[in-house]
Amino acid sequence: MKNCLRALGACSLMMAVFLPFDVASGGVRPALAEELETANACVGFQNSVGDKQLLVHAGNDCERKLACTLDYAVRCEDNHQKETSRVSKRVLFSLAAKGNAELTLSAAACHQGWAIEDLAWTCR
Repeated sequence: MKNCLRALGACSLMMAVFLPFDVASGGVRPALAEELETANACVGFQNSVGDKQLLVHAGNDCERKLACTLDYAVRCEDNHQKETSRVSKRVLFSLAAKGNAELTLSAAACHQGWAIEDLAWTCR
């Protein structure tokens, strides 16, 4: 559900859509109304890379407010892409009904190469 593809200094937050699978028929069954209102169905992310930072744009398509967390790791590297430090971080944020939020994930502490990776979000 939550993944981050890492390239030196860049990261993409991706969301895989998991549809309910009906084994008996070998296909996807129609989603129930309550399944469509889950945070997984409501929240989407888009990001852009800045100077030693990742800007994450979160959007909520549902008609209800969501409380969210985003866990991630900042990895600093030397010029040979060898890890010099790694720090796990967490940011809390809210998404209004049909609202958006912008989060800045910083790697300013890194002196050379950097990556923001292992992104994992939850919203309720």
